[in-house]
Amino acid sequence: MELHNTRNHVYNPSRDSAPIMVVSKPPESRYPLFDYPGADFILRSCDSRDFRVSKLHITNSSPMLGELIQNASNSSDTTHVEGSFPAVQLPESGAILNCLLTFIFPVSPVLPSTIEETMELLSVAQKYHMDSALAHIRGGIARQDPSPTRPENAFHVYSLAQKYGLRQEALQAARTILSFSMTLENLEDKLDVIPGSSFHELWKYHTRVRSLLASDLAEFRTSDARGTLAGLRCTELSSSLIPRWLDRYIESIGRAPNLFDLIEFDIVRARHINDNNGCACACITSQTIRTFWTALAAVVHGSIEKAESALSLVQEGVNSQVGSTSKKGSRKVSFLHKSSDIPDADLIVRSNDHVNFRVHKSVLAMASPFFRSVFTRTPSPYDGVVDGLPVLPLLSLDSSLLDGLISILYPIRDRLRPFILPGWSYYDVLHLLAACQNYKLVSVQSAIRAELDSGAFPEPMGIGAFFAYAMASRKALIPEVEKAARLTLNRTMDFDTLVGVLQLFKGRELCDLVRFRRRCRDNVVACLESFLDCAGPTKIWVGCPAVSCHSSESRGVTKPVVDVLPRWLRDLFTRNRDKMQELTHPLIEPSSIYEEYLTALQTHTDCHFCLRVHATEGLKFCAELENKLVQARNKVCADRG
Repeated sequence: MELHNTRNHVYNPSRDSAPIMVVSKPPESRYPLFDYPGADFILRSCDSRDFRVSKLHITNSSPMLGELIQNASNSSDTTHVEGSFPAVQLPESGAILNCLLTFIFPVSPVLPSTIEETMELLSVAQKYHMDSALAHIRGGIARQDPSPTRPENAFHVYSLAQKYGLRQEALQAARTILSFSMTLENLEDKLDVIPGSSFHELWKYHTRVRSLLASDLAEFRTSDARGTLAGLRCTELSSSLIPRWLDRYIESIGRAPNLFDLIEFDIVRARHINDNNGCACACITSQTIRTFWTALAAVVHGSIEKAESALSLVQEGVNSQVGSTSKKGSRKVSFLHKSSDIPDADLIVRSNDHVNFRVHKSVLAMASPFFRSVFTRTPSPYDGVVDGLPVLPLLSLDSSLLDGLISILYPIRDRLRPFILPGWSYYDVLHLLAACQNYKLVSVQSAIRAELDSGAFPEPMGIGAFFAYAMASRKALIPEVEKAARLTLNRTMDFDTLVGVLQLFKGRELCDLVRFRRRCRDNVVACLESFLDCAGPTKIWVGCPAVSCHSSESRGVTKPVVDVLPRWLRDLFTRNRDKMQELTHPLIEPSSIYEEYLTALQTHTDCHFCLRVHATEGLKFCAELENKLVQARNKVCADRG
C-alpha cells in the first residue's frame, strides 16, 4: 500500500527528546515494508523506510519502544496533518525492522538470510527488551537446517555474538569451538575473524573448561569408569584398574576437549588392539561402549556447564587501550619549569590533562605541515586565551608526551638525550612515535628512532615483545612492527603465553604475526635442510672415518658410505629442524649456532679428521651457517603479514 500522507511527524529519541520534526515522506516510489491494518503510528528506519504499526502491539512487546512512542504522541509541538501519523526515527535499518515486526505482529515470521543480519536482529530485540520476540527469534534460528552455529561458522558466530552482546549465542558458539584444537597453528585462518579482546575471553573460557574437566575426569577415572566396564579383561591396567589406554584417553580430554569424540576414542582403541594382539579390548560389545560413553558424556557436559560463568562479553568498539606498562601518572613532566622561560612565546598548547606549554607558532609550523595548516584554518582552532596567548588543545597527548615532543623542538642543557623523561619505558616511546606520526612531525620521529637505534631503551623482553608488536601495529608504526615481530621469533608463542596481551590485538594483527612466524620458520627449516645436503657448504665434512666405516649394499655390491655427514653434525641440524616443526617453538637464533656447534663437536673429539676440519675451516663454516640463517629470517617482512 502506498503512503498517501504528504508529510509525517518524526520523533527522534537520540536528539535528547527534541520536539517532533516535520519532514518530507520518502519518495513516492517507495512502499512501506510493513503496513498493519489499524495502524496509528509510524516507525522510521535509518534508511527512511516507513512502517505503519499499532501503538498497542509495539507497547505490549517493548516497554522501551512504548515509552518512545508515548513521548512522541505527547509532544506539544506536534501538529497533525489530516491523514498523517506521528513517527519515531530509529537507528536500525529497514531490513532489520521489517524482520523484527514479523515476530511481534500476527504474520508469518521472517528471519534474515545472512548470519550477520540474524545476529543483528537478535541484538535489536535484546536492546528494546522484547523478551517474547527474542524467544521466538531464537526458536526460529534453532529450527534452521543447517544450524547457523555449526562448526564451520562457530568462530564467526562467536565474534558477532560478542560484538552485539548476545551472551546465549556467544556461549553456544564457544561450546561448539571446544571441538577444535585450540592451537595457533590450527586456528591460523580463524584469527582474523575474532578481535583479540573477544579471543581473550574465549581462551579464558577454554582454560576454565580444561581445568574443570581435568578435575572431574580424574574422579571419573577412579570411580564411575570401572562400573561401566564390568567384566572387561585388558592386558594392561592402570592404577585406576581400567585399561591403561582408556585411562590415558580420558585424561587427554582434560588437556584437549576436542578429543572428546567417538572417532578419537575408536582410533585410540584400535591402536591399542594393534599393539597388543589378543587383548580382550577387541571384543568390547557395542552396548558396553554405549554405556561407557553415556557416563563419560555426562561428566564432560557437566564440566562445560560449570564453566559458563568464565565467559564474559566485551564491547568490541571499546577495546582495552594499549597503554604503558607503568601505572598511570608514573611518567613525570620535567619540562614545565622551563616552558615559562621561553622568550616571546606566541602560543599555548594544552595537553588532554590540561597542562599548558608555551611555544612559538613558527617552531611548530616549521616542524610539521599539520600545524602549518592548523594556523591558517577557518574557523579558528583555538580554545580561549591565557595571559594574552591563544590556546591550541592537543587532545590526543597527555602532558608527559607533549613535554617529550617539546623537549626535542627546544633542546635543553640538563638532558643528555632530549626527550627521555624519568620513568619512561620503550612503550612510552612508542606512544611518542605515534604522536609524531599523527601530527606529521617527521624530523622529530626520525630523531626518536635514532635514539632507539643507539640503544637508549632496552629492547622489550619476554611477553613484552608481543606487547610492543600489538602497540606498534595498532599505531601503524611500520619500522617498530618489523622490529617487534622479529623479537617475537625468539620467544615461545602460544595462547598461554599470549593470554596477558590477547585483548590488545585485533584479529588481523595476530593473524599477520602468526603468518609472519610461519614463513620465517619455513625459511629457517629450508636453510637447515640445505646444510644436510653434502653437495653444499657441508661437503668439507665428508670423509669422517666414523661414517666411512659403515657400508651399504646395492644390487649385491657392498660399497663404503663416504658421502654422509658426521653423525654429530647431522644431529645438530636435524635436532634444530625438528624442534621448529611446532610453530609455537622459538626459532633458532643465528648467534647461538656457533656455541651449539662447539658443544656437538665436543662429543666427537676422538676423530682427528673432524678436529682437523674444524681447525682449518670451522670458523668460516660457522660464519657462513650463521649468515645463511640470518638471511633466511630476514627474507620475510612483517608488514606484509
